[in-house]
Amino acid sequence: MECIFKFFVKKFATVLFGVTFISLTVCGQTIEPTPQNLQELLPNVDPTQLTKSGFENYFKDNNQPSRKGTDRSRESASAAAKKFDNKVVDKDSTLNDNVKNASYNALNTYGANVFKNSSMYDIGELSTPPLDYPIGVGDHIVVALWGGGEYQEDYIVARDGAIFPNSLGKISVQGLTFEMARSLIYARFKSVVPANTNIQVTLGQPRTINVNVGGEVENPGPVTVSAFSNAYNVIGLAGGITDFGSLRDIQVKRNGKVIETIDVYKYLATGEMGSRIYLQNNDFVFVGNEVIKVLATGQFKRPMYYQLKKDEGIKALIKFSGGFTSEALTSAVKVIRTENEDQVIHDVNATSIIKIPDTDYKLEDGDIVRADLVKPGLVNKLEVKGPVKYPGIYELRKNDRLFDVINRAGGITRNTYLARAYIFRGAGDSTAIKSDKLEVDLNDLQNNNSASSRSNVLLMPNDIIQLFSSNEFGDQEFVDIFGEVRKEGHVRKYGGMTLQDLLYLSGGLKQSAEFGRLEISSIVDIDSAKKGLKPTRNIIKSFSIQPNLILDSVAAHIILKPYDQVFVRKNPTFELQQNVQILGLVKYAGAYSRLDKYERLSSYIQRAGGVLENANIGGAILFRKKTDFLREKIVYQPKRDSLGNIIKDSTLANLEEPVSIDLYKAIKSPNSVHDIILQENDVIYIPEVNPFITVRGKVQSPLKITFDKEHTNLSYYIDRAGGFGIRPWRKRVYVTYANGKSMRTKNIFFFHIYPRVEEGSTITVPPRPENKDFSNAMATALTTAIPLIITYLIFKIK
Repeated sequence: MECIFKFFVKKFATVLFGVTFISLTVCGQTIEPTPQNLQELLPNVDPTQLTKSGFENYFKDNNQPSRKGTDRSRESASAAAKKFDNKVVDKDSTLNDNVKNASYNALNTYGANVFKNSSMYDIGELSTPPLDYPIGVGDHIVVALWGGGEYQEDYIVARDGAIFPNSLGKISVQGLTFEMARSLIYARFKSVVPANTNIQVTLGQPRTINVNVGGEVENPGPVTVSAFSNAYNVIGLAGGITDFGSLRDIQVKRNGKVIETIDVYKYLATGEMGSRIYLQNNDFVFVGNEVIKVLATGQFKRPMYYQLKKDEGIKALIKFSGGFTSEALTSAVKVIRTENEDQVIHDVNATSIIKIPDTDYKLEDGDIVRADLVKPGLVNKLEVKGPVKYPGIYELRKNDRLFDVINRAGGITRNTYLARAYIFRGAGDSTAIKSDKLEVDLNDLQNNNSASSRSNVLLMPNDIIQLFSSNEFGDQEFVDIFGEVRKEGHVRKYGGMTLQDLLYLSGGLKQSAEFGRLEISSIVDIDSAKKGLKPTRNIIKSFSIQPNLILDSVAAHIILKPYDQVFVRKNPTFELQQNVQILGLVKYAGAYSRLDKYERLSSYIQRAGGVLENANIGGAILFRKKTDFLREKIVYQPKRDSLGNIIKDSTLANLEEPVSIDLYKAIKSPNSVHDIILQENDVIYIPEVNPFITVRGKVQSPLKITFDKEHTNLSYYIDRAGGFGIRPWRKRVYVTYANGKSMRTKNIFFFHIYPRVEEGSTITVPPRPENKDFSNAMATALTTAIPLIITYLIFKIK
C-alpha cells in the first residue's frame, strides 16, 4: 500500500513540473509587432488640415530635421521630483526643542526645511518664463499664428545662437533676454504675415545645464537642471544641506570667481533672493560650514535653532525668531554658555537692546538663549466691595486716595452705610500672611472739603475697600395674613400700613368670610436679649366682618405693627354645593347635590328615579375619594428597604379599592345601618347584571359558566368545572360577590357548609399548603428509628 502511495506522489510531481515549465515558457515569449500593427498604433494626423496653404513650407524650422509642426505636451515636472520622494517633509520645522535635548535634529534649525520642498526640484515647466531669462543654445521658442493664417512651430536655438524659420532667414537671439527676443521675433513674423494674423511668441522647453554642487550637501557632484533653475533648486536636487551646512553663506562661482552669495535668512525675512543670477553650464554652487548656531527657547515666537554670522548677536536672533511673546520677561533673558569646559549663565537686558540703537550682545556658537515667563498677577489693583454702583477691581493710579476710587466706581448708593467702612491693607494678595485694617468714615464723601478729609487716605496696591449697606444692620419687616383671603402668606410691611391696606394687598376677602371673624395677633413685649427676634407675650384682638365684606371704621384704620399675624375666619354656616354622582343603571344618572349633611344612600337612589330592571343591585359599589387628612395617611409612615424602596403593607393595600355596600338592604330599609350617609365627591356605581359564574383555583378545569337560578349551591358549579383538583383546601373555599364582598365556607367537624352562589359571583378554591416542617420531621424520625429497630430485632433473635 505504501509503495502505491509513493508511486502516485512521484507521478503527480512530474505532471506539476511539466505544467509549470510550459507556463513559464509561454509567458516569457515576446510578441514582435508587425508593420500593420504599428500603423494602427500610430496616430493618423494630417498637419495640412491645421494650417492654411503655404504656412508650413514658409515657416518650418531649418535648424532641426524635417518634421511636422504639432503642439506636443511636455514631460511633467513631477518626474524629477520622484527621485527625491524620500526628501519631502510634511511637517513644519518650527518645533519646540528642550534646552537639554540630547538628540539633535537638523530640521529644528530655522530655514533648514527650505531645501526639502519638492516644488524647488525642477521649475522647467514654468507657465510664464521670467522676462529677464537669457536665451541660450538649446532653448525652444514656440511661435503660434492664427487669424489670417493658422500655424504653430517649435524653434530650437542652434549652436550659432539663432533660430532659422524657413524663408525668413536666421534670427539671432542668444544672449538676449526673453522679453527682447520675443519682440524681435514678433516683428520679423509680423512683416510677412497678413495684417489680421495674430502672433504669439512663448518659451517652450528650456535648455538643460550641468551645475556642480559641493560642500555641506547630502549628494555633492554635478546636477542636470533646467536653465530656469537657481541655486536653491540645485541644492534641493542635491538632497539639501547637511546638519552642519551654512544657510547664511552659500556661494555661486563661475570661472573660479564668486559671482553671488546667498543668505537664506534674508530670503525668509524679506523675500529677496539676491541679484537673481541665472546659472550657466559648469557653474559651481558651494555650501560652507556653519559658523555660529544658537538655540532660542522659552518665550520666543519661534523657539528653535538659528545660524548667525560672526558680527550678529541677540538683536539678530530676536529678529529671525519673530520676537518675544507678550508674556516674555525681556529684561532678564538668560544666556547659557560653555566657557572653559564649564556651563555659565549670563543675564541680558533684551529690553534695552531693542530700544537703544547700536547696542547688542554678541552670541557664541552653542549658546542657549532662554526667555522666561513673567510672573502672573496684577501688581496695581484695588478691589471695591459693597454698595457702590460698579463694585469690582480697579487700577491703582499714582497718588490715588479712597474717595477717588469710590467715585471711579460710580459713587455710593442711597443705601450705603456712611458711618463706617474698612480698608484692608494688601488683602488682595493671597500670599500675604498679615493684613492691617483701617476704619474710615464716609460722611465727608459728599462734602465740598472731601479732599482734605482724614478718611480720604492714600491707597496702596492690593488694598480691599469694604463698604456696607444700611439694610445689612436691620431685618426686613413683614406681616402675615391667613384664612379667607385670596392671597395668603407674607406681605412686606410699609410705614403706616393699616388693616384695610393689608386686605387690599391680599386680594380682598372671600365670600365665605361673610359674618365671619377677624383676629390680629401682635407682639406686645419683646425680649431685649433676643434683639426683638423672639416675642415674649402675644395679644389677640378680634373684629367682626359685616355682611357686605367691609370692616367697620375702627377696624379698617388699625395700624399694623411688624410681625403681626392676621387670621380671617370662615363663616361656619357658609358652604358651597357638594355633589355626589350616581352612575350606572339608574333612571337618571349624573351628579346630585347634597340636600344636607345627613342625606343617605336611599335618598339619592330615589332622586335618581330608582334602578333599572337589569341592574345588579347586589353589585353596587361606592367609590370614595381619600383626603390628605385620613388617619391612615397621617399616622402611617411607609417602611423602606436598604435601597430606599417602599415596602408595601398588606393591611393598607385595600385603602384604594372600592367600598362594598349593600344597596338592596339600603333601599329596603331606609335609615338603617346599610343606608349609609354619602360625602362630597362620592360615586355610586350600579353595574348591569353579570350572568356568569367564575370558577378558579384548584379545580380540574377553571372556567366561566352561566348562572342558573335553580342552582345556587356551590357544589353544582364545582362539578361543572370537573370537580376539585389536586390538593384543594375545601374548608377554605370562598365566594366573592359582585359588590366585592366575600363569604367563606363554614365547617362543622368534617362537614363543609359552602356559601350560596349569586349572579356575577367568583368561586375560589385555594390550594392546600404543604406542611414541609411536619414532613421533614417525620422523615428524620423514620430514618433514625429504622436502624434502631433492626438492631433490636437482631439482638432479640440471638
